[in-house]
Amino acid sequence: MTESTKPAWPQTPDGTTDWEVVFEDPDTGFIQLIDQSPTPDILRQTTTVVIEKLFTRRGDEAEVTRLKNHLENILAQPGEIENKRNGVNGLLRHIKSTRIEKARIYVERKRAGAAIDRRSGLLWKIDFLLKPKVLIPLGIVFILSLSSMMYLILETTVGPSLSDYMAARVAEAPTGEKAAEEATTEKTGEETEQETGKEEEAATETPPPEPAPKPDPKAAPPEQDKPVRITLKTLRWPLTSMSAHERPQYYAVILYVDNWDIKTGVCLRVATVMDRLYQIFNREFPQGRPAKDEELREAERITPNILNQIYPGTPVNKAEIIRYGDPRFQAALMPPFCDSPDKP
Repeated sequence: MTESTKPAWPQTPDGTTDWEVVFEDPDTGFIQLIDQSPTPDILRQTTTVVIEKLFTRRGDEAEVTRLKNHLENILAQPGEIENKRNGVNGLLRHIKSTRIEKARIYVERKRAGAAIDRRSGLLWKIDFLLKPKVLIPLGIVFILSLSSMMYLILETTVGPSLSDYMAARVAEAPTGEKAAEEATTEKTGEETEQETGKEEEAATETPPPEPAPKPDPKAAPPEQDKPVRITLKTLRWPLTSMSAHERPQYYAVILYVDNWDIKTGVCLRVATVMDRLYQIFNREFPQGRPAKDEELREAERITPNILNQIYPGTPVNKAEIIRYGDPRFQAALMPPFCDSPDKP
């Protein structure tokens, strides 16, 4: 698949592509083109052009093949052309939702001051360092540096060699009558010390053990560990906008647990947690307007009880639901979308 020039898409005020206009514009949108396809063959040709226009980067070949296979499965189903068009529209709207979510994450990272260059970011730099032509020289330098450091440590801590030590001992050793006299003196001194030690041991009694100190009732209780916060993926509500003028709202949910072991257990079922949160949003938040503060507080109140039904015990102590734009807004940006800003 050849890489073509990126088309001039309409832009949002944030500087990203306005995918809602690209897909849903009544005059030039992709959905409008699909609705105008009268036969399955024209529908296939139109959809293929749209897919190839959306996926033009190097490495998109596998995704293009997958989408074309999905298209063929839709067209192979029996039924009227209207049903086939609806199936294709569903496929394109799924692509639209994915593009909108990527653009939103891009804008959030840009506002937070993170690296936003998609081709020369941190992951690209790490990939460059892991290439053999870079990794092998770095490994050799590291091994040589480590060997030199270990040699210096051993040289400064072990001391002189065994041969130097034995030569010094031989030079200091007494000889002849002087050695015999020193041995007799040492023996006499040792016997004198043993006799003195026995007399002192007999004269001294073992003192009774001291009683254990009583705890001070006025002492401050030990400081308890602070709760661990868990940030999840940004939640969009409503999932599908009921009006072209009402934009969906974005929320961050922060859960509070007692320790890191509980945090790990909660994150093992993060997909179920997200599903329960959307059920809470559907129950508490209206579709046609942003949620009020009292509705947010009520959702925060019932969230721990509903999430604790997933796990044994009551691991979730508290939940905070924060609107996008609030300074406290925090969300997990990388999979598995279950992070903690309190990580030590």
